[in-house]
Amino acid sequence: MAEKNNKTSESFLTISDLWHLCVARWRWFVVSIVICLLFAVRQIMTASYVYSRSASILLREDVTGSNATDKNSRDFTDIGFIKQKSKSSDIVRHFTSLDVLMEVAMRSGKPKTDDEVISYAEAIQDRLSVESDGKESNIINLTYQDSSTAEAERVLSLIINVYNEKWIRDKQENIRSTSRFIDSKLELLENELSIVDDSISAYKSRYGITEIENVSNIYLQQQSQTDAEILRLMNQKAMAEYIRSLLEDESAQQQLLLVNSGINNTLIESQITLYNNLLLQMQSHMEYTSGQNPLMMNLEKELNSLRKNILSNVINHIRTIDIQLASLQDYHGETSSKISSKPTQAKHLISIEREQKVKESLYLYLLQKKEENEISLTYQSAPIRVLDIPHGSGKPTSPKRGRILFAALLFGAFLPISVIFILALLDENVRDRQDIERCGNIPFLGEVPFCGKRRSALRALLQRFRLKQQNSKFIVVGADKQDPVNEAFRMIRTRMNTVHSGHPLRNVYMVTSTEEAAGKTFVAMNLALTLAIAGKRVLFIDGDLRKRCASLQWHAPSQGLSDYLNGSVTELKSLLFQPDGYPTLDMLSAGTLLTNPTELLDNKRLKDMIGQLQPQYDIVIIDTPSSTVLADAEIIGSHADQYLFVVRAGSFNRRRLAELEEPTGQSKPQYVILNGVDKDKK
Repeated sequence: MAEKNNKTSESFLTISDLWHLCVARWRWFVVSIVICLLFAVRQIMTASYVYSRSASILLREDVTGSNATDKNSRDFTDIGFIKQKSKSSDIVRHFTSLDVLMEVAMRSGKPKTDDEVISYAEAIQDRLSVESDGKESNIINLTYQDSSTAEAERVLSLIINVYNEKWIRDKQENIRSTSRFIDSKLELLENELSIVDDSISAYKSRYGITEIENVSNIYLQQQSQTDAEILRLMNQKAMAEYIRSLLEDESAQQQLLLVNSGINNTLIESQITLYNNLLLQMQSHMEYTSGQNPLMMNLEKELNSLRKNILSNVINHIRTIDIQLASLQDYHGETSSKISSKPTQAKHLISIEREQKVKESLYLYLLQKKEENEISLTYQSAPIRVLDIPHGSGKPTSPKRGRILFAALLFGAFLPISVIFILALLDENVRDRQDIERCGNIPFLGEVPFCGKRRSALRALLQRFRLKQQNSKFIVVGADKQDPVNEAFRMIRTRMNTVHSGHPLRNVYMVTSTEEAAGKTFVAMNLALTLAIAGKRVLFIDGDLRKRCASLQWHAPSQGLSDYLNGSVTELKSLLFQPDGYPTLDMLSAGTLLTNPTELLDNKRLKDMIGQLQPQYDIVIIDTPSSTVLADAEIIGSHADQYLFVVRAGSFNRRRLAELEEPTGQSKPQYVILNGVDKDKK
């Protein structure tokens, strides 16, 4: 039994059922869709239009980090002491950074305070979209959305200009820092060269040497390659020693390091470039934030870590140079031993001359870099070139009317479906005969359509609290009527004939229900009339001694069943009443109204009365009160042969269907009639 009930509860609502429920409530969909569309139209009419403007820019090679050629064959645009190398993805991120957008906000003139500047910059960031054409492409597309097309174009132009200016400003700051270093180093080398020149002059004067070329040629012919390598290594070591001194100087932590210094170490140069970029970024942020900002603290930690790595690599590089110099000097010693027979003056002069050439070489190298640096400072090339100026269509990108209307249409259709589905899930009452037939073991006799007027919500509420009487029409069948209700009763009559033919001696039917307003009296009266129309001899007994609904509807005499049972009337035939137009139908009214008819029903006279009247009629129908509320129905049922149980569609709980299953140990069959089925909802 439990397994069958679980199966019933799982399959009580199918897609077909949901479809029919939706079709029956098509007006809900019309109202919902109309309301949603009206709301969507209102949103479209009241929403502010947003327009989109786009611009395209091209990154130059020196910005994207292209490989440079040899310094002697570079193009004029590649001349510059500082090379900023970045990837296009980093540049895309830089366009949307607050560092750029805050300056754009300040130039727009709208915000007044610092908080307003940050808020306006964040608003620009939300409306700005920057993306590259592809991984290998140097073209970047900028898109900005605003309610004003002129404002959108102005913001895009400001973003491009601010990025150009910040890039050039950072580049110039690097160049100026390098220029200060070169000037100080040149001044030092000039003094050292002056001292070396004075030493050579004094030495020649002391030993009377006039032709130093004769002495130098002896050494240069044998060690030309060694001298060139030593000069190169000495230059690299000098530059590395200077960079090391800057890194070890605590007071120079905010000073930019020398880039492209000629130390011939790619790793150190790339680390110095990254260090300078981070330092410039931190100095830029210091203009509008404090050192306690988490971003500044992270940058400072990253700079300290990078500074230690650079120092470690520089020290290792110096050690490598020292090893190479030691090897070359050993080789130089071997060569010098070959000319040991030469005057010691020549040896000493060669040593002084070597020192002079090293310093001259370094001096000329720095002079060359100074010229390149000055050219880079005067030649300010923008990092990006505008391909497409800010432009766009005159049609707004938001609100999207088609999408909003389509979404409103979908929501308007989905909302009633959801409500209907939830109501169907929450509705545990019997809806139609399928709910009864799913139980599998309930003898179903037929269903009666709803034939009254539909009640409004207010009218139903008033009737529920008995503030307004129900105006129900009890008699609906007729000999010549062809409506669905009459056809339903004829169907029940046909099935009753089939049932009665199997039990010809069991012709007493008790009509009852387990709930109020199930329509048992309505079903009993119309069923009796339907049987009488077919020519059956029918006796209708109003066994509801409390309400007497059937007696009141047929305007039956005041004396009836109660009067016979209490003994005030002994002649049974005098109490029978025949409604007009139905010669084969007799009725026994409820009789005088009593306060407690249960004791009156529970006596022998009721059984004798039924036994006396049963042989005279083909069908005896007894209308009784609700079986679960009063004991009257149970007393009358003990004298009936078969039960007709009336279930009201929409008010009888499906969980109670198990109570209506065909009894196994009883001799009195029980048949179910479903009343009040709404054909429209079905």
